[in-house]
Amino acid sequence: MSPRTLLSVALALCLMAGLLWHSTAGLSAFTYETLRQTQAMRQQPPVSDWQLQDDQGNLVRLSDWDDQVLLVSFIFTRCTAVCGALGVRYRQLQRAMEAAGSNGVRLLSVSIEPAHDTPERLAEYRQRFGGTRTSWTIARPADEQILSTLIRETGLRVIPDRIGGFAHSDSLHWIRDGHLVRISAWTDPALEGLITDDG
Repeated sequence: MSPRTLLSVALALCLMAGLLWHSTAGLSAFTYETLRQTQAMRQQPPVSDWQLQDDQGNLVRLSDWDDQVLLVSFIFTRCTAVCGALGVRYRQLQRAMEAAGSNGVRLLSVSIEPAHDTPERLAEYRQRFGGTRTSWTIARPADEQILSTLIRETGLRVIPDRIGGFAHSDSLHWIRDGHLVRISAWTDPALEGLITDDG
């Protein structure tokens, strides 16, 4: 192999190594979801003040809860898979918050299908899991632009499936004072610590 070929191969390998390092957050994230989690922890990117419509038809904004940690999940009411598990988990967390007397955390479920998920359908979703409005808000983006914004700002992947629904992440997005500070699994034991530490 000629010196020129060796140099070309070495440069190509260096470029590939650099791309791998960059795309895996320093070899610490090998899936898209772990990459999102790593970037949220390291960068804590800002999120805009999303305007939402809750299950009573009221307009709310993220800034309404600036003094709390928001645990944001993304759902749609026709979902037959993970959205049910998220609803059960939020009701469990809500009970734990009530038992601990915690008011430093707010649960927020946001629909990724706002055209279908009217306030009435969102209220039915709440009723299905027995959740109360005291610490759990269920809402939809006020318009399609806000939906696009929150998907972009969180890095959420929403992929239409072949049966009229969506494949999407079941992660919880921790937002504090207008920043995405953490993305965790909905089963993360740190959630209980967050609640008992009162945010």
